[in-house]
Amino acid sequence: MSYELCSALHCNVCLAQAMFQPLINWTTEDKSNIRHCSGCQLIKYCGKLHQKIDWPFHGEFCRAIQCIKTTYNIKHPFHLSTKNGEDPETFEEMETAQIQLKYLLSDVLKRPLKFHEEELISFPNICAVCLKQKSLPHTCSQCRLQAYCSLQHLEEHSIEHGKVCHLLKLYYCPYKANEPPTNLNLKYFGRVDDLHKTNLAAAFEKVFNLKLSCEPYKTLKDYQLFSYASDFSCISSICFAMCHLNVLSMETSKLVIHVVGATVESRLWFQQIHTQFFFLQYPFFTTLELNFIGPDVLENVQEEMHYEFLSQERSVYYVCYKGLFQEYVKYFRGSPSIIVSFNCGFSEYSQLFKANPSNPRILTAENSVEAPTSSAHIDTWQGALLEMLLYFRVPIIFTSFTKQESEFDFAALQKVADTGTFQIHIDRIFKAQNPFHDLRPLRQWQTDDDESFYYRNGYIQAIYTRLKK
Repeated sequence: MSYELCSALHCNVCLAQAMFQPLINWTTEDKSNIRHCSGCQLIKYCGKLHQKIDWPFHGEFCRAIQCIKTTYNIKHPFHLSTKNGEDPETFEEMETAQIQLKYLLSDVLKRPLKFHEEELISFPNICAVCLKQKSLPHTCSQCRLQAYCSLQHLEEHSIEHGKVCHLLKLYYCPYKANEPPTNLNLKYFGRVDDLHKTNLAAAFEKVFNLKLSCEPYKTLKDYQLFSYASDFSCISSICFAMCHLNVLSMETSKLVIHVVGATVESRLWFQQIHTQFFFLQYPFFTTLELNFIGPDVLENVQEEMHYEFLSQERSVYYVCYKGLFQEYVKYFRGSPSIIVSFNCGFSEYSQLFKANPSNPRILTAENSVEAPTSSAHIDTWQGALLEMLLYFRVPIIFTSFTKQESEFDFAALQKVADTGTFQIHIDRIFKAQNPFHDLRPLRQWQTDDDESFYYRNGYIQAIYTRLKK
């Protein structure tokens, strides 16, 4: 089974079935039949049949957990952080247990953890108030995704849970595992006059003259439109950033964009319908050249597209380069208009690891089954960052998942600027929580980050560089 979705509160076979059979309401299973796996005690099943179906996929994880329990003589994997084999009683003890368990599990498995393994450990089935792990008869009646040991604790936590209840329903919506529609045949009705004062959802509704559902998780049709709107995040983030740039000073009808750190997905975010959004906002441009550069680009390819839009001929040129930016600049002649990096991770990614499609923040081994070691994390961004910074006066726009990451990413740029051969000064044009972030929430696994939910392109900033005097 594929674990595009994974919940510690529900039978995940039922959840997987709901991805392909939308009429199945996976949140209404008979709770009296739901039982933990006796081996790992972290996943649930509605019965022996579904446990048997899932075993070929769950077995490796389960055996590794049992190995850890035996080695440390504990009855439950979360007892790692407590004395006398007791359940964690504080959030600090729980976080410590989760960190230790992830480390040990990765060591036993000899590989980074997979999406569902991170999910099961990061978001266990516990009472949100007292962290109790057994006898949890109550759940939030709205999302069915938060458990409680008593009605009293459910009531105590209602205000805090209310802040994320809607996000949980979006995050665990079975429809999100389906392939998003590639074209809904939408028609543009007009541009957004004050793009810097709006957000992605409002802009999408404005230009297409339609309304997004407030509860897109209720029907497949509503979620598909919601997901389709989310795919405009990258192009609209560029348009938003350009509101802060002196675009008219470019004095050209052609905009050349280097998308650095591009992946297989990046090309999908710049299809004709997306490029039309750009021309709608900046109609004086007639040509868009998009250079996708990164080791995770599917292949080296050049394409072009021509179409009439707003009574003018528009041209879009695509160049995909599978490799590092510092290699690409050896062959590219001329200066880009802007440089862009989406969800850049300047401070965390390395050559031997790539983003997991289920969650872009998971690093999965490439061409290796060995567990990650300190020597494996080779910083391949440093060379790319230096080459980016050497494009003096060319705006560099980059997005980050969280506020904390955005600060780390800027610090990574500053470090390269300070330690390189050239004396480079960085001028920050702007930084902001991005109103054009992806609409689909992701859950936070990192215990040292305060944002429990985050988004692709969650934070955005732009800089340019010049030589120090």
